[in-house]
Amino acid sequence: MTTRVVAVIVSCCCFVAALIVPLSLAPRAQEGPAISSSSSTRYPPDIVRLLDQATFGPSPELVDHVVNLGQDAFLSEQLSAPLTPYPELPPMPSTRPDTCTGTCQRDNYTMYPLQTHFFTNALAGSDQLRQRVAFALGQIFVVSALNSKVTLSSWMGPYQQLLYKDALGNFRHLLSDVTLNPAMGSYLNVLSNKQLNPSTGVKPNENYAREILQLFTIGLTLLNQDGTPQLSNGAPIPAYDQAIVESFARVFTGWILAPAFGTGIPNYRDPMVQRVTRGVEVDHDRGEKQLLGGETVPAGLSAAADLNAALDNIFNHPNVGPFIGKQLIQHLVTSNPSGEYVARVAAVFADNGSGTRGDLAAVVGAILTDPEARGDLHTEPTYGHLVEPVLFITRLLRAFHAASDGVLASYSATMEQDLFRAASVFNFYPPGYRIVGGHGLAGPEFKVYNSATALARINFVNTLVFGSIPPSPPDRPAGTTIDLTSLVALAKNPELLIDELNGLLLHQSLTPAMHDAILAAVTAIPSSNPTMRAKTAAYLVASSSAYQVER
Repeated sequence: MTTRVVAVIVSCCCFVAALIVPLSLAPRAQEGPAISSSSSTRYPPDIVRLLDQATFGPSPELVDHVVNLGQDAFLSEQLSAPLTPYPELPPMPSTRPDTCTGTCQRDNYTMYPLQTHFFTNALAGSDQLRQRVAFALGQIFVVSALNSKVTLSSWMGPYQQLLYKDALGNFRHLLSDVTLNPAMGSYLNVLSNKQLNPSTGVKPNENYAREILQLFTIGLTLLNQDGTPQLSNGAPIPAYDQAIVESFARVFTGWILAPAFGTGIPNYRDPMVQRVTRGVEVDHDRGEKQLLGGETVPAGLSAAADLNAALDNIFNHPNVGPFIGKQLIQHLVTSNPSGEYVARVAAVFADNGSGTRGDLAAVVGAILTDPEARGDLHTEPTYGHLVEPVLFITRLLRAFHAASDGVLASYSATMEQDLFRAASVFNFYPPGYRIVGGHGLAGPEFKVYNSATALARINFVNTLVFGSIPPSPPDRPAGTTIDLTSLVALAKNPELLIDELNGLLLHQSLTPAMHDAILAAVTAIPSSNPTMRAKTAAYLVASSSAYQVER
């Protein structure tokens, strides 16, 4: 035990030093070319990379499936995979009844049932691509349960479900569904937003108007189609001004919850509706409104007509393709895509080849099949991204045939990604976050990477490889274990063991230096103890920067 603790401490120190450096200085860019591996036949590196990008992690069986099916056929299969819905949760009073304690409180007044479903489906669901895209969209169109506005699981559940349903649909439809969802309405103040009333001093709330423009669709500055800012006299050109924000705020007035389910039980399941009193719409500003690009909404329109006109105006803005396309590339493939990559994806957003704008399935397909996404080995110093905590957890578990009850949210929270509980509308990390000392490179996920979360990641690997997450009913009914049987079977031959891990976890990118270090650690363990050999090799690979910085 003492030897293992020392080894863990040494590995932790090396890992922290390696991972916090800029991607351009990552060890694999300096240590020479990757070593050849016989596992490339079983684990073609580009297929493993595709599964890292398009799913919650490769498994040996899924790699075999894609090898037999082909990458294009696999993506087509995923685009048509049936949706696995979130659980139907009963509507509950806004204020928890005194009688609702224990599991009643857990299942209705926390995110527990949604978090558990998320991880269970991520680990075992067949609709992997839809889940990955929905997860990315949920970090762009953020609704968080961290504040006091959206704390019930039955309020958050329908929002997560709509992201899931719309993930591979049309962006315009997604925009409408998000805008009228009660959880979003509550979180960003569309719900019960009222027109200007000079006598009371009430003004339209600008919160959603500001965020739908800044964070959800076009960004702060006008963009070229390659995602770079348009300039005037060397300075970025603003995409809109405060007057436009105020005008859009007037659009988002007059919306309330659909009829309640009972006294004190609000309806967060159905889209918001226009407020009408005695057959007359109230609270909505019916004046003329200035939109983007000099367009206007004429006076006298209903809340629904104003909303549709405004969303059409935003949807058709030329910024949307590069703005959303680049963020989806960052979530799925690489933090620093070239301008050409962004432009190719933006072109598909503008026209899917059949004259349709905003086809997310086509956009995602373009992202995943782009030349910058594919290839057996990427050595470009700017390529790749840090694997975010949720994906770090699921990738490890899927690789090693985990049996899990899905109660894993506390582990991602320790790594500063508390599922459905982002700190703000800016997500756990903003897309433009720059790596400290990284020569201007973007590294969004590094925002939640520090000495504490680095150790939390390593501790998670250590827990699963050398032990398990034990059951603790009722909140953790079965716990989580991984199965290293296939590695143990190879452990008497350390080269075969390392070869297997190189193929399944590293896209065949193992460097000579890393290979030699792992080989030395494994061969130091007697061949009569193949289980410890397998665990040691798995631990060293999964806790390394080579695994956690996905390239």
